[in-house]
Amino acid sequence: MRIIAIIVAILALVLGLALYGPGSIAAMRLDLSPTQDALAARMGEVIEPRRVERTDLHGAEDVEPGPDGSLYTSLADGRIMRRTPAGEWLEAMNTGGRPLGLAFGPDGDLFVADALRGLLRWDGQGWEVWLADRSEGGPLVFTDDLTVMEDGRIILTDASLRHGYGDHMMSFLEADQTGRILSVTAPGEYSVLAEGLAFINGVDHDPATGTVYVNETWAGRIWTLDPDSGAMAVLVDGLPGYPDNLDFDPQTGLIWSALPSLRSEELDTLHGKPLLKRLVWRLLQINGLPDLPDRPPLAVGVTPQGEIRHIVQGPVSPADGVTGVTVWNDEIWMSGLARDGFTIFAIPGAAGPEEG
Repeated sequence: MRIIAIIVAILALVLGLALYGPGSIAAMRLDLSPTQDALAARMGEVIEPRRVERTDLHGAEDVEPGPDGSLYTSLADGRIMRRTPAGEWLEAMNTGGRPLGLAFGPDGDLFVADALRGLLRWDGQGWEVWLADRSEGGPLVFTDDLTVMEDGRIILTDASLRHGYGDHMMSFLEADQTGRILSVTAPGEYSVLAEGLAFINGVDHDPATGTVYVNETWAGRIWTLDPDSGAMAVLVDGLPGYPDNLDFDPQTGLIWSALPSLRSEELDTLHGKPLLKRLVWRLLQINGLPDLPDRPPLAVGVTPQGEIRHIVQGPVSPADGVTGVTVWNDEIWMSGLARDGFTIFAIPGAAGPEEG
């Protein structure tokens, strides 16, 4: 009996170390809605892009039309570039960090969600820090995206309180649910609108109604947000990929969401079994991650009622997936955090959401 007790104790110790010892994963439970069958059935059609532009520009995470008629983008090396109406690309400024989301205020000021520095405003001469990153003593951990309301309020996503920029894969494997949405009214002044979200990410708003739309990446979900009360409601669930950046097109009333990867059924299943995921993580540490799903250029156009009106899916290639999508000059521009240049598609034939 004593030998059996010793064996059981050793096994319990080994299991405990595997689950919770050094190098273990802080697995959280995340119950996900499966991909909608109707959406899965529409994923077969591949559309060829019209063209690819400026593959020498790496990591164009966000693409934002400016009030001057130019198109602005944020690059991995810290530069913010603008494409003039004539098609010339020029360096506009450099944050000295890693700019992600871009947004212009009602007075034309440029605000930047910089993953390494925090929330920044360009004052015409240099950068004013409105909210700093934690590395500089501020409250932000993973400054991700933003939209500026007509009254000047900034709705800002802080994707994770556990993992900063460059560590998003660990956030995904953990099913990290520490993301939050902030309302920022002035330098150093903010309130938390919502929290406990699974990598809250791209955000934009409808200037006519004030409704805010926001992507919860690991959950495969798009939300609507009341910027006054912080109340949230699910707009679309069960997307076929992990939604990243988001763009509201005021001409059609469609919400465009970029999906950098198709969903992994195996990993999604593990999100609902955190103890099993802790054990699987030990195997992954030895054998490496499994092959990830295909990452074609992929975006969905959604009506304000939650109908998936369009799926724009390009051919699979070795390139990384797209994290950004923007409608500009009657074309769909896609780009990515770890991707070169811009992949540009025609807008599908349907004009936009129907009345009612």
